[in-house]
Amino acid sequence: MYGFEDRLREEGFEVTKIDVPETSPKAKEFRSLCEKNECGEYGTNWGCPPGVGTLEECAGVLRSYPESFLVMKRYALDPKNKKEIKRARDDLSNSCRRAADMIRTFAPVRVLGDGGCRYCGVCTYPGGACRYPLQKIDSISGYGIEMESLLKKIGKEFIFEDNAVTLSSIILIGKARNDVPLR
Repeated sequence: MYGFEDRLREEGFEVTKIDVPETSPKAKEFRSLCEKNECGEYGTNWGCPPGVGTLEECAGVLRSYPESFLVMKRYALDPKNKKEIKRARDDLSNSCRRAADMIRTFAPVRVLGDGGCRYCGVCTYPGGACRYPLQKIDSISGYGIEMESLLKKIGKEFIFEDNAVTLSSIILIGKARNDVPLR
């Protein structure tokens, strides 16, 4: 309906309409992993905890969106090569941001992704407001979403590979605005 699905598929992404995810019963475990800061993102940007808000606030955000899509792409690379992983994450994030820009004309949209936002070179967190809130990508795990069970619901497996990585984003779409005709 919004045109973003075909565009993402043309870029090599798999796009699947899914039920809007919920915060998992294991969400506190995910947050404690975030707090260990093994990825180096905790407390550094508005897209990761604690910048994304409490688990209760994240659950409320999820409930406010009636529609969602899972965007995935398998990248053949060495999962231990940080430069290759960064390139893959940037590819996914940039494509999802472009998709969100297409949707935003018609409805509110929010993108959740693997890891932190990484849009700005240096984030304003925690001292100032986000400079580009429409481009911000929030952390899937920061929202307490369990990817393994989400994938299982759509008949996919959550796997780790030695020479590839599959990255995911979730595009949440709000109720279409009445002032804009849908195509």
